[in-house]
Amino acid sequence: MSPQGAEAWIEYLVRRKLPVRNSVQQRLKRQVRDSNVNLRDLGKLIKSDPVLCLYMVKTACQLHAAKGSEVTGIDHAISSLGLDHIEDVAFRVPAIKLNPTSTAQKMFFRSIANSHHAAVQARHWTQSRNSLFVDESYLAALFYGVGYWMLWHYAPLHMSEVQRKQREEGVDVVLAESDVLGCTVQEISKGLISDWGLSELAVTSLDHDNSPSRQILQRLHMRTINDPRLSDQELRDLNHLVQEKFFPVKIANWLCQTTQYGWHTTKAMKIVDIINDYLKSALSETLASLHQNCAAASREYHIPGTMAPAAEMLFIRSNTRPNYKLGPREIKALPRDIPQLAGNTSSAPAGPARDEPEAQAAAVVYEKPSLRDKVVFTQTAERLLKGSDLYSEPRHILQGTMQALHEGLGMERAAMFLIQQKGSSMKTAFTKGVEKQDAILSFYHSLEITSLFKRLSEKPSCIWITPDNRAKMLRLLPENYHGFVPESGALIMSIFIDKKPIAVVHADRGNAGKILSDFHHERFRYVCSAASLALKRMITGQ
Repeated sequence: MSPQGAEAWIEYLVRRKLPVRNSVQQRLKRQVRDSNVNLRDLGKLIKSDPVLCLYMVKTACQLHAAKGSEVTGIDHAISSLGLDHIEDVAFRVPAIKLNPTSTAQKMFFRSIANSHHAAVQARHWTQSRNSLFVDESYLAALFYGVGYWMLWHYAPLHMSEVQRKQREEGVDVVLAESDVLGCTVQEISKGLISDWGLSELAVTSLDHDNSPSRQILQRLHMRTINDPRLSDQELRDLNHLVQEKFFPVKIANWLCQTTQYGWHTTKAMKIVDIINDYLKSALSETLASLHQNCAAASREYHIPGTMAPAAEMLFIRSNTRPNYKLGPREIKALPRDIPQLAGNTSSAPAGPARDEPEAQAAAVVYEKPSLRDKVVFTQTAERLLKGSDLYSEPRHILQGTMQALHEGLGMERAAMFLIQQKGSSMKTAFTKGVEKQDAILSFYHSLEITSLFKRLSEKPSCIWITPDNRAKMLRLLPENYHGFVPESGALIMSIFIDKKPIAVVHADRGNAGKILSDFHHERFRYVCSAASLALKRMITGQ
């Protein structure tokens, strides 16, 4: 049985212990037995291993919590513990010996190396800006990715599947994590750190509410090139964002999680531009500094046989990929008690598989496009555009939209997903032509996850999924939605009131092979746009 969703994963992982490298544990045991050892020497060894830092900070936080105080850094934790507590941790933590043939173990250590790299970058940036929170930022950045550590060790099958979706199917990282885990790793990291009481700054940094939206990231990049289209208010908002205590923690981890796929990708270079603007430096100096920090981090924390973060820095573009997923032999050797991948990794039941014989056999039907019921379509559209006594509540407008699409335009299935008040999620509210057992009735999706739905909630848009672009589009949509899109395609459009997203409308022509045409596309947009105008008129009185 596999956990699904943030709460289930946090409950499964929160009491489990990560192993420390056997060589590090043995050295620590020898040092604590040495009567001449001092905390400074122990600190050097402890800080050389992020997992050991995790145990020390967790123990120190428990001691400080009893006094009502907080741990502000690694050195603070070590000095708070003293020799007796450090010795207790040294003999209590589990150890692991390196297995050079294990992909799961290599990716486990690599995820730790990425976190250490992020911490080194964040420390350097905050020092450069003479921040008062250098140690606190290092601590938060180091533990920001702890969910990856835990999952690669305790749920390698899931993480292997996430990697496969990203690298082979081109699915966005956040969408891939949501499809497989039922949540993002960021949510898991936040829950673990919060439960362990490790770092308030890390919890704040991991909060999805503090993650810049796609538009804000675009504006940040516009600010780096002094784009004149940014208004004074937008510039003030961006300046406030980069002054936030969590900003270097978050951007350092974004950099390190992105550059593992290449330092010269467009996404990585945009993050570098934002960092350059944050440091107020020349781009060449910023790049040199980032490379130096990456090399320093790789020297400080290096696992033989595991690719160091600095290695990606040296790679040129190629189709060569590191060993990122588990092979059949390794999967067979895994312990039986680890979470197993479900047959369908989505968080809601999907529709019929697209490779079923019935789906393959469906012939494409070409027909002269026409309205199913011209009177219904024309009459409903006129009521939406001009107003009607029949539409006295917003839900009447939304139901009328469904009627126009299904009974008037002739779409076999139509569904409307209402966006929650805070814009954080959407779920099915109205349907037409949908059977009682259809999974679309229970569809739910978090809009904090990067996908086409998130884009639709940010800006009024219409998306036409065709047989030609279907495979590409599905990679940008959550997996629990894939089964709702027939081979013939679908139409999706968002409904707004001014700048506030209200709903996303889905319509398709079913599995009978009937294709969508410009005729359907134009009238679908027409009806949805009319619904937006009708809602605006009702809400604002304009």
